[in-house]
Amino acid sequence: MEDHRSPGDKSRNAAEDGARTVERGAEEASRSPWATGVARVGFVFVGLLHVLIAWLAVRVALGGSNNNADESGAVAQIASAPGGPLILGGGTLCCAALALWMFFEFFAEWRRHGKPTKGLGPGGTGVAYAALAVLFATFALGNRKNSSQQSSEITATLLAAPLGVVVLIIAGLVLLGAAGYFGFRGFTQSFLGKDAQPQPSVPGWVKIVGSVGYVAKGVALAVLGVLVLVATARHDPQQQTGLDGALKSLAGQPFGGWILGAVAIGLACYGVYSAARAKYAHF
Repeated sequence: MEDHRSPGDKSRNAAEDGARTVERGAEEASRSPWATGVARVGFVFVGLLHVLIAWLAVRVALGGSNNNADESGAVAQIASAPGGPLILGGGTLCCAALALWMFFEFFAEWRRHGKPTKGLGPGGTGVAYAALAVLFATFALGNRKNSSQQSSEITATLLAAPLGVVVLIIAGLVLLGAAGYFGFRGFTQSFLGKDAQPQPSVPGWVKIVGSVGYVAKGVALAVLGVLVLVATARHDPQQQTGLDGALKSLAGQPFGGWILGAVAIGLACYGVYSAARAKYAHF
């Protein structure tokens, strides 16, 4: 049968077929046993990071630490351990694999439902894992920056830029929205069965530490979002010092040590849950 399509239509269809072939190949590669195995190990690194942040937060609550109670402080602890750079190199690879898997899941959800908003969950998670991969790589290469100072510097730069205030307000609101998202998932256990999470049939202890961990993450993100909005309203970048500042601000409140201790326990639970995903995650 004679093909009456124009050369432009033929080339367009060929390009679309090629793109679909590449997409299918990339998706198959991301779901291969090797790729999912590396991604599972990434959950262990994420869990270790949260347990270390919890430990640093407890030390802050007890008034015995000047270390940053955030990702950079936790990664610094790993970097200073014997073989730290090598461990961080492995963390970089595994978290990058996790990010890649989540990004493929984002595009799969987009294609499946025809709306990019349907993939916001795995997409946002992919960005977070990619940021962790960059953080691990930065410390592995010996470039150990203080994330609190970086947060203040970025805030100062945005406050001085046109529309920077708008960007900061949006960032604060996004953090509050993420806090509500984590809190809701924790209370309802709706995280189960989604985005490489365990299935509802997992042991009860996994569900419990997951629920407590998600709620604690929500509290930490809520405080961080409030600090961003306060720094923006007061035009004071020193008010915005990232997760470290958010947790330390809790310690400064009435009964703050107890509140921070509870959040630290919750973050440790999230770390344990993340490590459990290495075994129970459903890819």
